[in-house]
Amino acid sequence: MVDFINLYQLPLILLCFAIGCIGALLLFKFAHRSKAWEVADVIWVALGGLGAVVAIAVGIYQDDSTALNRQVTVAYTASRAFDADAARFRLRYCVGSKDADLIKLCDKVEYLSASSAGNTALPLFVSVTERTAPLEGFTLLFGRARERAAMEKAAAELEAAEFIAFDTRDVPTVMALEHLEPTRPEIAADYRVLALTYDALIAEIESLRRAWDVLQSGRALLILQCIAVCLVAFAAPFRLGRTIDGLV
Repeated sequence: MVDFINLYQLPLILLCFAIGCIGALLLFKFAHRSKAWEVADVIWVALGGLGAVVAIAVGIYQDDSTALNRQVTVAYTASRAFDADAARFRLRYCVGSKDADLIKLCDKVEYLSASSAGNTALPLFVSVTERTAPLEGFTLLFGRARERAAMEKAAAELEAAEFIAFDTRDVPTVMALEHLEPTRPEIAADYRVLALTYDALIAEIESLRRAWDVLQSGRALLILQCIAVCLVAFAAPFRLGRTIDGLV
């Protein structure tokens, strides 16, 4: 039922409007008292108020959608920054390295890169970042059926996906940094920068998943919005008929 309403919002609204037009024409033909038009006017006012309240509530959902889009962009940027830092570290220090402490750091960077690749393979993340423009075509409110189905599938996979994160400053890593810092301070400094970038990436992906959960919790508002608009579309012809009846 939910998917049906989401998919056929515009036809449902037009259908309700058409039914309202037919009802208004029947009133014109058979109702000879103004009482019927007054009742129609009351219904219009009530449904208009309902539509206004629902519009305010749906505005909260739209704010959450905007926040999710913004969080996707931030997570995408953090991922690119970490990938660049990790690649630079490996190329600069890890090729042909014989130092045991440096090898520990290089292994740690490999683990961090692997976890980053796993996290950025989360369906919701990939559905956006694989595009040339990160947010192009990313619609949660009014999308085509195929896009909506793909997003719902990604959401289900996202909930079941395993989130991977490593400690960037475990005991062996800290000891290796302490051994390298007196002789190779640039390596220790570069690793600490890399660790901060990784921590920022993990925080942003966690925020992304939380933002998605918040958005999913408000999906029922979209159904309420569609119902409210359908009711207003149904009542609109009666309000127009009430005005015409008053003029004639």
